[in-house]
Amino acid sequence: MTNGAEWIARGARRIAFGVAIALFFVAGVGRAQVPPVLPLPMTSFNQAFRDLPGSWGGFAMGTAGCQDRIASSGCLVTCFAMVLDYYQVEVSIPAASSSTGRARRGMDPGILNDWLKAHSGYGRCAEDRVGNCCLEWTNLPPEISVSFHENKSDTAIDAASRQVIDRALASGHPVVAGVHWGRFCHGTTAKSEDCHWVVISGKTGTTYSIVDPYDRDSGSREGVRGTLADGVFGNYIIDRFAVVAGAIPAAPRPHVDLEIAFEPRASLREGDVQSRLVRVTGTDQTLLLFARVIDPQGKISYAHYTNQNPAAGEPLLYSETERSVYPQARRFADSDQEWNRAVLTQGGSGAWVWEMWVEDPARPDEPLAYDLVAYTVAPSQAPGSSAQDALAVALAIGLAVLLTALVYAFALADR
Repeated sequence: MTNGAEWIARGARRIAFGVAIALFFVAGVGRAQVPPVLPLPMTSFNQAFRDLPGSWGGFAMGTAGCQDRIASSGCLVTCFAMVLDYYQVEVSIPAASSSTGRARRGMDPGILNDWLKAHSGYGRCAEDRVGNCCLEWTNLPPEISVSFHENKSDTAIDAASRQVIDRALASGHPVVAGVHWGRFCHGTTAKSEDCHWVVISGKTGTTYSIVDPYDRDSGSREGVRGTLADGVFGNYIIDRFAVVAGAIPAAPRPHVDLEIAFEPRASLREGDVQSRLVRVTGTDQTLLLFARVIDPQGKISYAHYTNQNPAAGEPLLYSETERSVYPQARRFADSDQEWNRAVLTQGGSGAWVWEMWVEDPARPDEPLAYDLVAYTVAPSQAPGSSAQDALAVALAIGLAVLLTALVYAFALADR
């Protein structure tokens, strides 16, 4: 039987472990608040969208006989369509000026292209062989204003440019950036800058997230979300860039609730089957689900599937780097959903903590809702265990859960 001194020492170690867990969560939540990010999701359009109802990729750009098409040359116009839609700016096109022959109102690359053609939005550039094909930046819709900047480095982003971009994102203003990804734009030109245009929409750590207006899938309306380091054409280096300011529409943060339950809740032993349930309420949008696990040795990992629609009994994988449970965002049922069923492995006895949360994929690192489960697994045969030992484990887990809940509540209150 465990003596009193051993019981106190063991309980102290477990309480210290619980405090360490809470401190880990403090650091994790704190880091999530640092990166500048736009207050609203950034719209995504694909310039190459064509040959389908409502598509715009085949529309002629420019005036005076310009031969360009949005699919091949409309990256900049597509970027501004994204930004204008972000600011909820709509324009009207009469039937006589519409590429479809019908009057239209709204915002997408096709509508903006027609509006620019009717409002002196295209001018002649030196490289134009025929017609006026270049965007006239001063003749964009008046609801936005544009300030121009230049990155002084050919291989990275200089400190001054980073400061401008970070300040813009923190103010809720997206950045339209010209980029290159090699010595020349492509093999048929000597042009080496502003080869392509993208929208910078946020930042995580030192990495800038972007919406790339070119998706090789011409059947998709949406561009490609990624980072400067993994653009559609390669590792993007910024050349010129423009901060686009406008009136940011008020958009209340959706109220989302997350509840998780692991069954059975008590008397768990190695070899038992555990059912893991999740319920997300308050929204019908697609969300990313995350599960961070702390095992009895204090190791932290992220549970995930490689399959977007796995069966509940499919084994989970575990990674030391942050990964969402499913590869892509998905909708969750407004009722208990068994997302995993597992046999508790031999050698896994001790205290376990599962922290789960959901995020809007357009606003990474900002948990919308959060829940936590802690439980203990006893060995399949546990001779010598005592009531005091079980009480020490329960106290340690209770302290960890309480501290973590308080930390998360304070973090949400600070937003």
